[in-house]
Amino acid sequence: MKIETGLSEGQVLQRQGKKGAKGATVQIRGTCETTGPVMAAISKRSSGLAGWKKVAVGKAANGLFTATLKGTPTGGPYRLELQVGKEKLRINSFYVGDVWLLAGQSNMEGIGNMTDPAKPHPLIRAFSMRREWCLAEDPLHILRESPDSCHNDGPPLTLAEAQQFRRRVRKGVGVGIFFAREMLKRSGVPQGLICAAHGGTSMTQWSPDRKDDGGSSLYGSMLLSVRATGQPVAGMLWYQGESDANDTDKLVYTERMQKLVAATRHDLKQPSLPWLVVQIARFTTDATNGAAWNDIQEQERLLPDKIKNLETVAAIDLPLDDGIHIGALGFVRLGVRLARMADRLVYGNIREPKPPQLREIRLNHSTNTSAGNMGPSIDVVFDHAVGGLQAKGEPLGFALITAEGSVWPCWFKTTLHHNTARLHLDRLPPDGTKLQYGHGLTPICNITDGRDLSLPVFGPQPLTTQKAYLPYVTTWRVTDIVAPPSMPLAKLPCPDFNTIAAQTKTYPDGFINEHAAWLKKSGHAYFSAQIELPEPMKLQFLMSYDGHFRLWVDGESAFADLEGLHIRSPDMSGKVMRLQAGKHRLTIAMDINEGVAWGFVLRLVRLDVGKAQIKADNFRRPVYSA
Repeated sequence: MKIETGLSEGQVLQRQGKKGAKGATVQIRGTCETTGPVMAAISKRSSGLAGWKKVAVGKAANGLFTATLKGTPTGGPYRLELQVGKEKLRINSFYVGDVWLLAGQSNMEGIGNMTDPAKPHPLIRAFSMRREWCLAEDPLHILRESPDSCHNDGPPLTLAEAQQFRRRVRKGVGVGIFFAREMLKRSGVPQGLICAAHGGTSMTQWSPDRKDDGGSSLYGSMLLSVRATGQPVAGMLWYQGESDANDTDKLVYTERMQKLVAATRHDLKQPSLPWLVVQIARFTTDATNGAAWNDIQEQERLLPDKIKNLETVAAIDLPLDDGIHIGALGFVRLGVRLARMADRLVYGNIREPKPPQLREIRLNHSTNTSAGNMGPSIDVVFDHAVGGLQAKGEPLGFALITAEGSVWPCWFKTTLHHNTARLHLDRLPPDGTKLQYGHGLTPICNITDGRDLSLPVFGPQPLTTQKAYLPYVTTWRVTDIVAPPSMPLAKLPCPDFNTIAAQTKTYPDGFINEHAAWLKKSGHAYFSAQIELPEPMKLQFLMSYDGHFRLWVDGESAFADLEGLHIRSPDMSGKVMRLQAGKHRLTIAMDINEGVAWGFVLRLVRLDVGKAQIKADNFRRPVYSA
């Protein structure tokens, strides 16, 4: 008797049903000389497996036999003995557990230094590139032992040659065994890894359009490997994208991923096959196209929104062993991260939420020191930050990118508050500035949640929605210094410009700068301007100042900041008001801060116009005068 297809020595069969309750089913075909029923006996550690002492599983005739082993429970190693009459054959070891397909490019192939390889485990098996089951050892992927031309353009290495290569190679550590060890710990069942990755490969090379090319295409080769096992798989582990980080291929990366996932599920007849995708990490050896690199990362971050039963895990914070390849210390952590998501996606463990996901970015203008906020800030809020955001040392990784594409260094620290990272600003960035985590090719990122799941690279994302900004108020009636003032600024009634000498001044850049006149003096200075509205408007007053500051609108107190010390941005504070059509008087009083103050800026934003009007610049504006 001889097995032709169905079960191989050392194979891991894929368990079926919820938590593997249905065990594994395998159909075995082979040759024999005898006619009659096929009997099977399965044992473990020399003891017969309950229900499998001598079971009829098929029949033999005309030199062929078929046998179906159904419901083999999880575990192993098992020994199988098949018998037809006096003919027998034996599989000395096979297993029932979970099988994972490893595909993508070099960081899935495994190019980490062999100084810290993963420790093999007898319950973790690999279906090698030569399509033979063996103990899983790094390097898992030995391309030169593959019989397929897409991986190997020469004669395949023999088993002895492959083992010799494994002993002398300096690079070859990957994520596969680390992942499998964590899955074994979580599930308690044997793990199988199908090796199908190939470094330096692009989405074009993985195109399912080439499946009919068989072993001359990466996709065709992958299908041949899975079909050679005769089994479904628990899930797909995918790490790829570096080769598509260019101005051409980035434009269709998501589309190609959608096509690849759909084709794999169709061709493997697993319509809900779980996918675990790693977001590409850093690249230190080529500084030519960081924007395209970030584009691929952003698309990978958003894949779960576009493809069902897929999760993306970040790797941006993991240490490298060279300019692009994660090393063993990083793969240990990445293996656990992938296992956490496999536990949720494949096993349905609701105690494992999704990885941290960006919820919103809030730009705060407030200078309310009583609330602990000494100036403007940006709050970056995340969902699924289990255990709260954490960092070893100073939290790093955020960057503000201007509309021109340059980095804007306008914050001095980042603090972490449960699910929120707060960037403390010394001034607000220019209009159009966006926020990014993991900007460029070589960012330093170190923020995780309590599970050691990294924040994903994201962005650039807008800080605020587009607003209908109006020009700065530049023309004012200005008084000389009132010293000493009649009362403190907090109790001051609205200054009456009918009784105060004043002159009209225009400040073209919008910065009402009176520092030269105020230097080394003390007291108050008052300002008055008129705005005329052609229609009712909902307006936000945006102000910044470097002394105690008050605003009146039509003689009524509208805003006060009696702790203002220095200008940090053009829009440091805000006040929203609804004003009717017609003329309105703005009056400002400042304490000149013992001659240290310089002045203030003030502009308005319309909050009652829609996005289409803003985009078309089609909305009415106030008219300013003194």
